[in-house]
Amino acid sequence: MKSVWMAFFTSLVLAMPSWVTAGHHEAVNVHLPVGHMWKHGALDEQKWMEMVQTYTPEQAGEWKKVLDERKALRQQFEDEKVKKAMKEKYKQMKKEREAALDRLIDQLANKKITKEQFKQELKQLHKKKHWMTKEEKQRLHMLHEQTRQAMENNDQEAMKKLLPQWLEHMKKENEWLAKCLQEVKEG
Repeated sequence: MKSVWMAFFTSLVLAMPSWVTAGHHEAVNVHLPVGHMWKHGALDEQKWMEMVQTYTPEQAGEWKKVLDERKALRQQFEDEKVKKAMKEKYKQMKKEREAALDRLIDQLANKKITKEQFKQELKQLHKKKHWMTKEEKQRLHMLHEQTRQAMENNDQEAMKKLLPQWLEHMKKENEWLAKCLQEVKEG
């Protein structure tokens, strides 16, 4: 039976188009599904602005400002000095987390804290790594899904309600990027 599966797998791999195995997708005209603008590149900024002009033109100025700020922040992250500083900061943060974890383990081993306290402290230590809470991530996922459905169904009313929510999310993300960049430059 094993040889049958091996033969099947081998024939499957050999039958794949070369661009799949080589990873060269740019030469092939692949239709991207609705929602491909989540990548946040330059083309995606254009897509966002097209949607804004269509559904909420009164917010175009604010959107342009937010997208320009986002682009500027992302460009700063591409600077080699910033990349190096980020790498060092993350190494330092990892050392700090490991030291905090070691202290927690020692406290538990020396019975200075209970297992429940250990779990709570560990949970707090783990939470510090994320910029979005679990609930915020779920809301963002729901926003993605609602936007995808509204785009597929060409639901103008839904888009008029969803785009302001995206604008607020992007403002929050820009604040986080700016804060992160500031910490890296100071650190």
